[in-house]
Amino acid sequence: MKNLHSFTCNVFSEQTFLLDHGNGEATVFDPGFSSLEEKAEFERVCDLLQVKVVGCLLTHAHLDHVMGVTWISDKYGVYPRLHPTDETTWIQAPISANLYGIHMDELPSRGEDLGDHGSIVECGPYKLEVRCAPGHSAGHVIFVAHNESFVVGGDVLFSGSIGRTDLPGGNPDILAKSIEDQIYTLPDNFTVHPGHGPSTTVGKEKMSNPYVNGAGTGMLQK
Repeated sequence: MKNLHSFTCNVFSEQTFLLDHGNGEATVFDPGFSSLEEKAEFERVCDLLQVKVVGCLLTHAHLDHVMGVTWISDKYGVYPRLHPTDETTWIQAPISANLYGIHMDELPSRGEDLGDHGSIVECGPYKLEVRCAPGHSAGHVIFVAHNESFVVGGDVLFSGSIGRTDLPGGNPDILAKSIEDQIYTLPDNFTVHPGHGPSTTVGKEKMSNPYVNGAGTGMLQK
């Protein structure tokens, strides 16, 4: 999707995404910026595209996905929107940073909570469906752009892998069900943009993902 730009951030190689609305505005997903260099690259791309960030959406609130929310809020005056079920994860993010020995700015105020499963978030001309997809964290969501055939998927499904389930709020059975019900029900040609690693497609993962696949023979499905 030519209007969706990715940035690899922080020590966890988290993928932050910028959706260019095509009208001088943009939305950032899961800002994980932690260094001056990462922030400068984001600013460079925004300047190149001639866009101003007007929205910030979070798939979930694990440390690596929110390390840059304070900077985004301070610079652009926008506040992150999160599903309320992930409130505990949000609160625990600075604690996790301390455990990892990572400096993290105090979290900003949050914007309006994301709506219930199936609600729509409008990002300029893009209409994104919010789908609740717990299992990696309790309040994890994915954003589905049906008209453009792509998903901002966070840490639910990766290329050839899946999100961790050993963190607070994680559950392997719930994660497998989220993948089956919320991602594998989409058309095979939909591109999934995950929170780590390269993009993939629904069809590819249904065919060959070793953990959760379309045949029901994955390691989490046995």
